[in-house]
Amino acid sequence: MADFGLLGGEGAFKANLMNLRNRRQEIIASNIANVDTPGYKARRLEFEDVLRESMPVGDELPMARTGRQHMPMPRQFPMEGEMQEVETMIPKGDQNSVDLEQEMARQSANQLLYNYAAQSMSGQVSQLRMVIQGSNGQ
Repeated sequence: MADFGLLGGEGAFKANLMNLRNRRQEIIASNIANVDTPGYKARRLEFEDVLRESMPVGDELPMARTGRQHMPMPRQFPMEGEMQEVETMIPKGDQNSVDLEQEMARQSANQLLYNYAAQSMSGQVSQLRMVIQGSNGQ
């Protein structure tokens, strides 16, 4: 398992989430760009289930490794999503499966969630910076 540095596992989780959301945004943009391409199959990047499985359940305490020989923790970064092709519910004569309205809605939702993750990461970095500056007496 990689060392997560000063931001720890929480920071690594947020960075991974931001990378996945960025990748999803690129795929959505590609789908939109190909809305008129005959035979193009829209793609989706699904990763929420993988991230959900990595989170502790309820009152479960997080697992910690105190030695290199210990079993690895379940949270391994970076996590990757699963790419899927989408079949359209709207029959088109050109076999293109891109629904422009759906893609635009997905793009907006993904952007909002990316911004939330970025703000959360920024807050974590700000707190760390405050602790470091406070310990130096500045």
